[in-house]
Amino acid sequence: MTGQHLEPAVHEAIARACELFRAPLAEPVRTHTVHVVADVIGVSIAGGRTPEMTRLRGDDLDPPATADPVSGEWSYRTTRHSRVSAGGATVWAAGAAPTDAEQAAFLNASAGSFLELDEGMRPTGHPGMHVVPAALAAAEVAHRSGTELLAAVVAGYDVAARLLTAFRLVPPTHPHGHLAGVGAAVAVALLLDEDPATIAGIAATTPTVPVWDACYAGATARNIAMGLAAQNAVRAVRLHRAGFRGSLASVGALFGQVAGEPADLGALTEPADPARPAILRNYFKRHSACALTHAAIDAVLALPPLPIDTVQAVEVHTVSNNLKLDRQPAPNDLSARFSLPYAVAAALTSRGGEPAGFDYSPAVARLAKRVTVTADPELEARWPEHSPARVVVHAGRRLESSVDDPRGHHHDPMTPDELRGKFLSLAGPPGPALWQRLLELPGLIDCARLLAPLCTPATAGNEGLTRA
Repeated sequence: MTGQHLEPAVHEAIARACELFRAPLAEPVRTHTVHVVADVIGVSIAGGRTPEMTRLRGDDLDPPATADPVSGEWSYRTTRHSRVSAGGATVWAAGAAPTDAEQAAFLNASAGSFLELDEGMRPTGHPGMHVVPAALAAAEVAHRSGTELLAAVVAGYDVAARLLTAFRLVPPTHPHGHLAGVGAAVAVALLLDEDPATIAGIAATTPTVPVWDACYAGATARNIAMGLAAQNAVRAVRLHRAGFRGSLASVGALFGQVAGEPADLGALTEPADPARPAILRNYFKRHSACALTHAAIDAVLALPPLPIDTVQAVEVHTVSNNLKLDRQPAPNDLSARFSLPYAVAAALTSRGGEPAGFDYSPAVARLAKRVTVTADPELEARWPEHSPARVVVHAGRRLESSVDDPRGHHHDPMTPDELRGKFLSLAGPPGPALWQRLLELPGLIDCARLLAPLCTPATAGNEGLTRA
């Protein structure tokens, strides 16, 4: 089936999801979406402290000379065609200067990829870190309300989920940078009063398609794939207004014939369910490692602590999808986070906790060599509705632990207090004030001031791409 044959179904997927933007959000959906937005921001703030992201922002951390020297406020544009260089969207780093919406979306989504703590969905994909940075940048510069932002995030997430369910990615294609970016473009279009299918078509025509091998090698340039997708979602509006055209047939052509194959095309056209949109079926991550390792990590953490020198061998029984992580790491932090044996060894050593517990360590790497991974048909039958794993540790005695789903999966959700604890641990000093602001998002009149706790008086501002 060609991209042109699938184009009507992709168009219908967007139309169905956009019904969620027009319908009032039920309270459970609204609250959950606030938690998704907060989680994305917290993860990005923490990732933004890495040396690479700090250097990438460069002079953005210095208050720009054009800020008013008395009030510290920025003026902002409300024209249809705003300058690309106009600052108006928040960079999620304490004290960072505002920048244009495209650059803010790029920096914030890229930062969110560094620690492997971003939320996601099954069978694959991380819609939140694609959709939220783009949507929030658009909502800030367009002065949309908190309710409108949340509704756009729900709609964009739904498009991403439909696409990521409809198509199965062909190895070594990685799930960042493309299909969820189409969802991000839909969210941006809704907030900037453009036709969602038109803007999504441009984003679909210009995707980023990374591969798993970059993760294995520790090629940190791969961390910007989500940033490029979020940036692309915002830029698609600018391209459209400049006269560029896209094609939704690109989705079916690339992911039905080249980098993927049709899997569940019915997901594209199924009716929207305002009471249970796709965002309610996401997962939140507790461990700073690829999500495919989390069930095994939780199984390890359910065991009693063991002296590492007594561990003779570890068996990990999992689903075949996770065998792509059955590899020993290269000696760097990113590669370590994409090794299932290493993640299990790190959990045995550090017992979870801080993200640094999954950084590369020679001692943990030596323990990882005692870990074997196999696919279990019984567990396989439960995927992807569940994400099960079983771990057997031989340490002078046999210890076994199984989990149906890692904590944070929608079948075993984290509590609001757990989500708040994760956010505060990641966000640093602005965390308490910022968390409270995010809880008040449904009643916020203008998203331009949502992230004020991150900004110094001289760097708060609202200028950039606006609604038509």
